[in-house]
Amino acid sequence: MPEELKLGSLRCEPLLARIDPLMRSEAEIACKIPTSKNRDGLLLEAPLFTRLTSDANLSLVTKRHLLSELDRFGIAWLGDALPPVERNPKESVPGSLERLKRIAVLQLDQPIDVESFQGAEAIELQLIGRPFQVLANSRRSRWTPGLPVEINDFEQVAKRVEVLRVLSEGKCPIGAAVAPGAVYEDLRFLIDSGFDFLTLLVDVQFGMAMGSSLQLASLDSTMEHSAKAVHDSGTKTKLLVSANLLDGVSMFRCLQLGASAVSIDGFLAQAKPQEVATAKDTFGSVLSSYAPAVAVSTMAWVGPAIEGLVEELRDCAEYSGES
Repeated sequence: MPEELKLGSLRCEPLLARIDPLMRSEAEIACKIPTSKNRDGLLLEAPLFTRLTSDANLSLVTKRHLLSELDRFGIAWLGDALPPVERNPKESVPGSLERLKRIAVLQLDQPIDVESFQGAEAIELQLIGRPFQVLANSRRSRWTPGLPVEINDFEQVAKRVEVLRVLSEGKCPIGAAVAPGAVYEDLRFLIDSGFDFLTLLVDVQFGMAMGSSLQLASLDSTMEHSAKAVHDSGTKTKLLVSANLLDGVSMFRCLQLGASAVSIDGFLAQAKPQEVATAKDTFGSVLSSYAPAVAVSTMAWVGPAIEGLVEELRDCAEYSGES
């Protein structure tokens, strides 16, 4: 890999490319993942996504709070559709959680369920795991690379992609999540099978704490081999990267190395405030227990944290000269 592309520094445009800066538009960081027929596909205002809603065993309430905070940033999330919330039938505008950019999940031992795709903006096959076994996300064997159980030869993978494309009426990009083992060979195979995007699980965040992560591969070598696989294939397959990236600069470096979007999971685990110890019971606290309960989001810190992250990404794009 050329020295300037390593994760240690941002790649910048030369001065001659910055002539007449007043004519330059604002830095653009949006990410578009089109379908194979260049239809609208999935548009992310910020090149960010989260797998916490699928991998971190969050409660339904916590998921709702998290997604409510992420809604205004256009961040994609992975998982099954949440049960609808009750609302006034006279309301014509759907709730914010119904407008989020959901990536539907299809496990390698799971039959295709068309209903689970309803309302999703993308579909992602999880090419990881042990078929018909439930393993803790903290175990490395849980992330073993694998193919759907009914696949007998490589041609059937492409046929499965086409089936999903037909069932989604060609509106959803079809992707696959894979642990980067034999990176170049695996990606060339998956690209040739017709996937619109591939999610590289370099690091997985199986909880909302800093220690709740598992490294599956080296980010530097994974990005080098992945970028080469896409280049050699002659396609425009998009790469999404789940890695332990803790700030906007490291995320933008990853984008420069060939990623179209990166996960915010490690960033959120680091930004999460420490739990505050419960106060001892007092006469006043006993009386307050009879007062009406007030619903307070446990994820109120997420919005300000992501707002700062998006601003940092825009600053990096401006600094590097990309627009």
